[in-house]
Amino acid sequence: MKINKKLLPFLIPVITGLIIGSVVLIIHPSTGKKLGDIIYSSGVSVESYSYAVGRAAPSVMNIYVAHLNDDYTKPDTDNIITSASGVVYYKNGIIVTNYHVVTAGNEPDNGIWAQTRDGKIFKAFVVGTDRRTDLAVLKVETSDLPPINKVKKDPKVGDIVLAIGNPNNLGQTVTHGIVSALSRSGSGLLTKDQMNIRQGVQELIQTDAPINQGNSGGALINSQGLLIGINTASFNSESTYGIGFAVPTSMVTKVVDEILAHGKVERGYLGISDAEVSSLAQTTGVTVGFIDPQGPAFGILKIGDIIKKVDDVEIADVRQLIDLISQSKPGRTLTFEILRNNDPRTESITLTEDNTSIE
Repeated sequence: MKINKKLLPFLIPVITGLIIGSVVLIIHPSTGKKLGDIIYSSGVSVESYSYAVGRAAPSVMNIYVAHLNDDYTKPDTDNIITSASGVVYYKNGIIVTNYHVVTAGNEPDNGIWAQTRDGKIFKAFVVGTDRRTDLAVLKVETSDLPPINKVKKDPKVGDIVLAIGNPNNLGQTVTHGIVSALSRSGSGLLTKDQMNIRQGVQELIQTDAPINQGNSGGALINSQGLLIGINTASFNSESTYGIGFAVPTSMVTKVVDEILAHGKVERGYLGISDAEVSSLAQTTGVTVGFIDPQGPAFGILKIGDIIKKVDDVEIADVRQLIDLISQSKPGRTLTFEILRNNDPRTESITLTEDNTSIE
């Protein structure tokens, strides 16, 4: 069969591409799966998110805190204390859930268990926790659990999101909504049951996807099935609906990696809170409203001081100050430029460790 010479300029690139593609697939078979995922997801109907759920759901676990049975080997299914959710974050059985989920697991005769959506149950051990972000890292002895795929770009307000978890111990459930807001501040737990959503280290994702009791620790994914956050709290009352929060994946990864490396997250502690109200003339800086008598700032800073700079970094607001302090290691000495009764002063303060344990 003769080939028309006019077609050669078109056929040569096609044949070359097929040869290169075949070689790549032989050497790296996983490339074919990734390419298939891209092609398939690009053609998914906007009327269904079954592809996203199918991609992420196998990585979402049911988490249980339960009394142990008589021989201390399995959970007593008639004595479940807490039912919640978790996400397989890394291979070799590394699971992320919420701190407030696992606290009861430290009690005598209690244990923590992780269950796959097809019913397999594993004993889970706490690797480490971080109250400030309400995260906990668990480990189960298996390498068969699939880690969830994580988003690489920050979400945007208006993005479609799906929450996957175990609400009210009904079993794996999916709810739907959008990203309502970003960078909502939160300083972690006030008590074992109450979240502080004001100023803090969390930069929470706000969503209207229903997050019910038991969704805690579950996955918030986008329409491609990629993890954008770990569900952590919601505001539900007679007058409030559709306000839920998730810890963004970027922060989750930082916390998990530090816990795996050190067993905990180390943050500096200054021991002050802001006055919340500034004068109209004050455009930058943080006014000191409270000083912890046991904190390193006690005896150095005074109520009413305005913190203008820390280590030559100009402080615009309390959020910036919190970020700077929390990202500094305990034992580091910082230089504070302050105004006290309109007089400039410079003070040095050595940070201690942020102790976030709940009594």
